[in-house]
Amino acid sequence: MDEQKKKNKVTFGLKNVFIWPIASTDADGVPTYEEGFKLPGAKEIVFSAEGSSDPFYADDLIYFQANANSGYSGTLTIADINEEFRTKILAETKDTNGAIIENSDAVTKEFAMAFEFKGDVKERRHLFYRCKATRPSVSSKTSEDKIDPNTPEISITAAPRLDTRDVKASCEKGDACYDTWFGKAPYNGTIPTT
Repeated sequence: MDEQKKKNKVTFGLKNVFIWPIASTDADGVPTYEEGFKLPGAKEIVFSAEGSSDPFYADDLIYFQANANSGYSGTLTIADINEEFRTKILAETKDTNGAIIENSDAVTKEFAMAFEFKGDVKERRHLFYRCKATRPSVSSKTSEDKIDPNTPEISITAAPRLDTRDVKASCEKGDACYDTWFGKAPYNGTIPTT
């Protein structure tokens, strides 16, 4: 079988978390992105689908079913939250003495987020178009006979884009978009014409 046609049976692993802050959104809902950056140390990502499936019953069966896609919500667990994420997404500020300060009036920024899973045959890259993060908890514990690193957890919601209504995208190694997935801006899909 041609290598290009082989499909994954399983996926595993997590790496290459990449963030593009959304600088602004115009009147038509089109986002403009700031320069992207890596968020190293990804340990685990867990996202659950948000939305509803509402059945309408008639003739003693489900006659019609409406499905609403409201995006995803979940968590990203990482080794440490880097300064770029704190200042560019969580809106913390760095003062002239090097301290990173969180202010209660700060408004967190929306962002696009890409990441990669390994597969038994080929890697798969994912992208959420419009994310919002909440402040992570602060925790640690004393060191004992072994070092057990802290792993902060960031709660993230991924909503549909305002202009296209796209929620997420993915591609596999060998696809035309694979090598440019982590570009200057998030991948912007092209819909085939019929």
